[in-house]
Amino acid sequence: MALTTLIPQKLFSKIAPFQPVQFATTLGILSALLLNTSTSTLAQPASDMSSEQPNQQLTVERQSGTCPASVGIWTVLLPSEGAADHTVVADTKAIASNGKISSSSNTFVEYEAPLQEAYASCVGLASSPDLHSYSFEFRNGKVYFRVNLDWVPGYTKIVSKTVASGRPFVHWQASE
Repeated sequence: MALTTLIPQKLFSKIAPFQPVQFATTLGILSALLLNTSTSTLAQPASDMSSEQPNQQLTVERQSGTCPASVGIWTVLLPSEGAADHTVVADTKAIASNGKISSSSNTFVEYEAPLQEAYASCVGLASSPDLHSYSFEFRNGKVYFRVNLDWVPGYTKIVSKTVASGRPFVHWQASE
């Protein structure tokens, strides 16, 4: 559809310097720049979290060995009407080496990472009644971080799971 059919002729004639091809080219370049900027920004971590403390702490219930007192997670909740986006990043770098995904599905993911030598003997658990979906287990010289959405009512799905900056990262959605 031509621009002249979208803009009344009376107004179109008053826009003398307007050139549709030049305008379309400029708009295309701006769109590409905006899209490129927004996607490259999303692909990068928001910040170096090493200077910021996690906003949640889970106490480690030690069964044996030398364990950390607690382990931190960063949680972000973006609610919308009838739904929510959740992001969680586990601060395993403070206690372990880089890990990997050891098991996953649409509603469950488990990461494992070798514990630092100081905590290699740790056997214990860390969870919170307020954060049902997230838990840590310490055994066999490793830490296991789990996100389990099986108990959440309604629709839930893990949208993204990876190891970012050496830390487990999970983005999941829930809706009624």
